[in-house]
Amino acid sequence: MTQPQQALLARIIDLFAQRFDRRAVLTGGMVLKLLGSPRYTNDLDYVFVPYRSKKAIVEDVLDCLGNIDGATLTHSLHSNCLRVVVATAEATVQVEAKVAMEIPVSAVTTRLFSRSFNLPARLINVVDPSVALADKMAAWNERRLVRDLYDVWFYMRMSIKPDLEVLHARLVKPQYSKMVKKTEHFAGNTPGEFFDFLRENCAQLTDEQIAKELSSYLPSDEIEGLALLFRAAFAGLGQGT
Repeated sequence: MTQPQQALLARIIDLFAQRFDRRAVLTGGMVLKLLGSPRYTNDLDYVFVPYRSKKAIVEDVLDCLGNIDGATLTHSLHSNCLRVVVATAEATVQVEAKVAMEIPVSAVTTRLFSRSFNLPARLINVVDPSVALADKMAAWNERRLVRDLYDVWFYMRMSIKPDLEVLHARLVKPQYSKMVKKTEHFAGNTPGEFFDFLRENCAQLTDEQIAKELSSYLPSDEIEGLALLFRAAFAGLGQGT
């Protein structure tokens, strides 16, 4: 990820914080960035509350992003989100916005990220970490990306425990990627069974596999030795939950 991309992401987060305050709830990989993760991301995921229709936010979101000097905005409405590609002469990023009437949230400061770009620290809402962890676990189950495992590991290092109701709801109605073979689908439906399934899969991961998938998302010195760190963290899954 380039420095201009990071600067553009920081600018958008700052604009949304000013314009929408706590109505714009940040989700996805950028939340981890705000919490100190070194993982790269080139998009922003938001849930706007309280709204029933994504059409209700289109005008305000585009008007807000229009404050970025020299930016070209390309937007599209999809079945479950508004997607906006923000392009400047130096960088291109994507903003994906969904809506909900309510969502569990926690407050996080943007300080660790924004100060690198001479922007003020803002206190913003992010999806509650226990919900985010449950969703990340379910996302790994449905698409088997190592970056999802990394995010799960990062949250667990913070002593976060997954929201079991959210996890169970995702496990009983999975939306598998075409890249996941039917023979590799999770056969159970309870969190306990899933934790065993996750441990078994992680036991087969090698540092070489992890490096191959995460080389575009993490500095090389952050990737080394992750296989054993994953196994150590996931060994305690389900205990005390």
